[in-house]
Amino acid sequence: WVTKSGESDLEVPLAIRPTSETVMYPVFAKWIRSHRDLPLKLNQWCNVVRWEFKHPTPFIRTREFLWQEGHTAHANKKSADDEVI
Repeated sequence: WVTKSGESDLEVPLAIRPTSETVMYPVFAKWIRSHRDLPLKLNQWCNVVRWEFKHPTPFIRTREFLWQEGHTAHANKKSADDEVI
């Protein structure tokens, strides 16, 4: 829980989640047991809230937005390259 912003106490504590990689890759180790489990491709959507500024400009940059992440594991570099190139 985050309870301070600089030297100021927050009125309401904030819960900050780690980046998805912190959770995803240990789970990959449980899901992938052989090359037959590859490629593994996951699509994840998250609500993200920024608190880096006080007054966002509408339609340019907002405090909350929907974030899409792709997480993949491949048997070899060619398979990974084919996915992203």
